[in-house]
Amino acid sequence: MQRRAHHDQAASKAAHPRGLKARLLHELEEYGTIFAYLYISFAAVIFYRDAVLGAQGIAYGAYGFAFFKALVLAKFMVLGHAARLGERLRGPRLFVNVLYRASLFMVMLIAFTIIEESVVALLHGRAVGEALRALADGSLREKLAYAVLLWVILLPYFVLRVIGEVLGKGELKRIFFSRAA
Repeated sequence: MQRRAHHDQAASKAAHPRGLKARLLHELEEYGTIFAYLYISFAAVIFYRDAVLGAQGIAYGAYGFAFFKALVLAKFMVLGHAARLGERLRGPRLFVNVLYRASLFMVMLIAFTIIEESVVALLHGRAVGEALRALADGSLREKLAYAVLLWVILLPYFVLRVIGEVLGKGELKRIFFSRAA
């Protein structure tokens, strides 16, 4: 138990470096990594949707949406990590931590998306209610599908993040990018 507590403290310190320059570089690298992961994930979903709709003669290809959505959600995820969201409550098993953090971040990202759309509406001189109605358009099934898809996208991210925390600072990156024996 003491070993786990010591490891949790060490992982937390490693994930949150001291010093303004070190923190800025760490968060910039983290932002770039999260953005790339989210963009690839969203672009793959849009590619699939484009292929399905294209077979029906409907043009879709909203790759710009994937790019900007990944930019915004990556920013929110970095803020969530900076606030150490989900790090305080750790379950006895890694999979519990992964499920908990993916679920928590999914809820946070949906909430921030609602807030973001409200702010964008205000900046463009529209009523917040109008923006919220636009978000609410579509079926409940579509909203649930978006939430499930977001959660499924977050699962592998948190699997790797939690394993990286267990292994220690830089170990997962070293394992992935070193030559195979």
